[in-house]
Amino acid sequence: MCFRRPSTCLRPLVFLGLVAFVASLTFADDNPQRPNILFVLADDHTTQAISCYGGMLAKYARTTNIDRLAREGVRLTHCFCNNSICTPSRASILTGQYSHRNGVFLLDQPLKKNASTFPKLLARAGYQTGVFGKWHLVNRPEGFDTYQVLPRQGRYQNPQFLVPDTDDLVEVEGWSTDVIADLTMDFIRNRDTERPFLAMCHFKATHDPWDSREPHKSLWLNEEIPEPENLYDDYSGAGAASKRTTLKLEQINQGTFAHTRREGVDIQTQRSHIYQQYIKAFLRCGRVLDENVGRLLEFLEAEGLSKNTIVIYTADQGHFLGEHGFFSKRFMYEESLRMPFIIRYPEVLPAGQVCDSMISNVDFAKTILESAGIEPAEEMQGRSFWANLHGQNPTDWPNAIYYRYWQHRLHRNVTAHYGIRTRNEKLIYFYGESYGLTDFESTPPEWEYYDLAQDPHEMNNAIDDPTKQNRIESLKQQLKQLKAEVGDLK
Repeated sequence: MCFRRPSTCLRPLVFLGLVAFVASLTFADDNPQRPNILFVLADDHTTQAISCYGGMLAKYARTTNIDRLAREGVRLTHCFCNNSICTPSRASILTGQYSHRNGVFLLDQPLKKNASTFPKLLARAGYQTGVFGKWHLVNRPEGFDTYQVLPRQGRYQNPQFLVPDTDDLVEVEGWSTDVIADLTMDFIRNRDTERPFLAMCHFKATHDPWDSREPHKSLWLNEEIPEPENLYDDYSGAGAASKRTTLKLEQINQGTFAHTRREGVDIQTQRSHIYQQYIKAFLRCGRVLDENVGRLLEFLEAEGLSKNTIVIYTADQGHFLGEHGFFSKRFMYEESLRMPFIIRYPEVLPAGQVCDSMISNVDFAKTILESAGIEPAEEMQGRSFWANLHGQNPTDWPNAIYYRYWQHRLHRNVTAHYGIRTRNEKLIYFYGESYGLTDFESTPPEWEYYDLAQDPHEMNNAIDDPTKQNRIESLKQQLKQLKAEVGDLK
């Protein structure tokens, strides 16, 4: 089946109307002032590629619409994922649980049916709910009035969607990022105006193959973009895990990203050549993404919804943009670990503020529920940072986050590891075992320690530094305690 935009022909209006009618009878909204929620989730859109986060790429990224959200809302600077890979991170965002609790450790591992999620709790409280774009949780969405989601990763040009009540894929002509924004706006436009909504707009961008469309596809054709300081990292200051991985730019394959290579050159020259193609493609893809964030914001204004709609912009994890010579994510190093998170709620949240509390993506669910005055599910982990967004930081707020990557050598030969990230330090344990999740052989365990105040680019593993041993031992004990607190007993 193939349709041309406008995508109104795709909307299951009868289905949505019936659900809204039944829900209005069953879950009468006793608080008409509850905020609407527009949750925008990008894929891999790392902070280095968002200009309001600063850095050497800011003038090239030029994300003017995401920057606008930051000016009009609150920007988080210490927001981290607990497992830097798409499916597990998305499961943690929805459930408010770590991978060992929600059961989603790996890519292509389904979120279990009947799992408690914040959209389900919003729906039970009277919200009308819809999700559009990348889902990537194997099973079809549950707890939504309607959905139109990409199968697996989906594609950029003329995307296909899974829709309710049929196994047939529905193809829509156009560019994925534009189409997903259209579907989200259609859902909001045709809502029941007597009830609040949750609209989840999940863009495929900026996932590989980092494709784009005009007018952005032609940017920087005759211009060199600056290189990160550690593009030519030789891993002499790192452990075996960095040496072992195939995340290096010179190892990227054509199936991931179509690019040219140079014959008969050294690794550094090859890495530089591929970096220029890679970084331009990534930033061009992000320009289309930012353009559609602007369309969504303009739409809310035109519909008179800006004041009573919470807008959240985030991504499922960070991404390497040539740092350490890497692409992709997975590692607990900063560029992969750190997530963007910007939230705007006019006249409720302070405009133009920065929140530097230590936040994990398992905290999102409880925060969103508190913003709507809804109690979280008992099994949800994490903690609401709603008060933090108002500048009211609790005195007992955690000073560290826990991370664990379970996919031992399954993709890009990244070793399984877990660790702790405090405000100024990081301790990583590459335990190198599969625990039955993969079939790859174990690797010798090793520790890495980074003093981020002295070594922000994580170039020198200081695990054996005699002057750091007291701090390292203290962090090991803190990691052990944090691991027990979140219930990860393996």
